[in-house]
Amino acid sequence: MCGTRTAREDHRHEAIELLDRVDASRLILLMDRLRLGGLLGRRLLDLGPSLDPWLEAQIGARMDRAGKNGTAHELISLALLTGLDHAGIRALGLKGSILARQVYDDPGARTAGDIDILVAAADLDRAIEVVQQMGWRHERHASRTTRLPVLHETLGRPDLPRVELHWRVHWYETKFATDALARAERPAPHQPLVMQAADGVAALMLFYARDGFFGLRMAADVAAWWDARCAGVDPDVLIDPVATSYPGLAGPLEVARSLLRDLVGLPTRAEAAGVRRRLAGQLATPFADLEPAQVLANASLVDLLLAPRGHLGDAVGRELQKIPENLERRLTVQDGLHPYLERSEHALRMLRRWAMALLPALLKMWQPGSATAEDRRA
Repeated sequence: MCGTRTAREDHRHEAIELLDRVDASRLILLMDRLRLGGLLGRRLLDLGPSLDPWLEAQIGARMDRAGKNGTAHELISLALLTGLDHAGIRALGLKGSILARQVYDDPGARTAGDIDILVAAADLDRAIEVVQQMGWRHERHASRTTRLPVLHETLGRPDLPRVELHWRVHWYETKFATDALARAERPAPHQPLVMQAADGVAALMLFYARDGFFGLRMAADVAAWWDARCAGVDPDVLIDPVATSYPGLAGPLEVARSLLRDLVGLPTRAEAAGVRRRLAGQLATPFADLEPAQVLANASLVDLLLAPRGHLGDAVGRELQKIPENLERRLTVQDGLHPYLERSEHALRMLRRWAMALLPALLKMWQPGSATAEDRRA
């Protein structure tokens, strides 16, 4: 149900048979965990056969809630984009209700969360000022010493979603997001900017990789973007030029394509090549069945495995220095040696979780027929 239109049609009869036998309560729990109640609910209702009354009621409640939240999220997002536009700042909505409107024509098809907006790095400070004037407060961490954040600036407001102002969509390079924003166009006057087809599908794949290939929500978004913007085109013809123009992104784009082919039926021929990329693919957890701390550890491990050649050391340093927000708040008011011990303990916990993730992934790769002799030697 998360696949491309073609994949869903190919498996329609199988899905109907499974729906007839499914444990309804477990299905609802899974939909909630994957944060796909609005999208999957609508697609399950559209399958054709009558659902169990309890399941249909549960799906209806989730769709109603998702629709209300999505509409509110969309209105706030559009207000922010309009405010930035009036200030002369080129801005583009990422993910959230803006994406839901673009690819599903339904702001309730995605669970509403933070509001992600892309602006050029040169406009980031002015964008912060505009959003602050609209009632949000900049949440810059005291420990940061660089002008630009790793990925985005965060602004909070107690009664509304957080705003994340991005200047890039992945930390392996600095040009793709700027170029994609410059190439974006408005489908019609007064509508939000939309990325070009190739840029948009690549950006969604990069979000998927940055999240450690976790869950099915981003995979479903890639499939929906494909149906809405790229149907009938060879995906590799679209993505290969992006990977060539921005070589730092080649790894995550290659692994994402190979995973999405099996998960959602993306018609790609891409295969993850090399030990590091194949290991990153093994860490995918489509059913989101990990505890939150391990999810973060897996995502950071994928970051290390897909780091461009020559940048692995930088990636290790970046990941080991990341401090959970609640821990950082404690450290900013402490003096002496203790904060350094806290950071060291955090690094050791991260290393332990990396080992917990790597061991089963390595065992899968070493199973007979799962790796070439060349891979094993490497």
